[in-house]
Amino acid sequence: MAPVENSLAGSIHAVWDLLAQHAPPIVGERYFHVKHFLIGHPGSRSADIRRAASHAQALAQCAVYLQRMGMEAVEEYDTAGAVALVKERGNPSEAAIAPAAAAELYGMDILEENIQTDPRNYTRFLVIAHQPPPPAAAAVLKSTLIVDLGDCARDLVPLLAALADHSVNKVETRKLHDTPWTYRCYLECTGIIESDALKTLSAHAQRLCQLTPYPATEQP
Repeated sequence: MAPVENSLAGSIHAVWDLLAQHAPPIVGERYFHVKHFLIGHPGSRSADIRRAASHAQALAQCAVYLQRMGMEAVEEYDTAGAVALVKERGNPSEAAIAPAAAAELYGMDILEENIQTDPRNYTRFLVIAHQPPPPAAAAVLKSTLIVDLGDCARDLVPLLAALADHSVNKVETRKLHDTPWTYRCYLECTGIIESDALKTLSAHAQRLCQLTPYPATEQP
């Protein structure tokens, strides 16, 4: 599963970029209620921790706690991996932010529970498969498009018009840092997008990636 969006911290752009590059088959989506734990060396106390390591999203989701405790945020590649690195470095004043299972996995202690800023903290994952799924019998399918636009303001209007028959539930644009004057747009809507609409979308896009339509899950 690949995390694509958090209810509080927003989209995870690195994952969206990988989806645009590889367009793997998608078979579904899942929402997970995120609970973060401060995990440190056995015998350590939360009051003694000066550095907290984790994925950037987890650090953002625990920013209020980190500020209140005066801890320096240290960005690592993922949450469980941060626990492994903290254990390897052996500094008792350093801890990690990760799920509770990571503490048991690496033989570390939970120093504080549920340190996330907001209890409405959910992360949406896309379920990736090796092969395209069989035709879905679900009542509601979701279509996801990743579109690169040369002129965001001008080209976004015809894109949305082409999807007028669908319920568009996500529109987000961001600047592509390595490509001058190009913006990447994430579009998600209900139903399967017809070929005529896709032609219209392609005509106004520098690049268009369509992910496999998949059964939608109710947003928490």
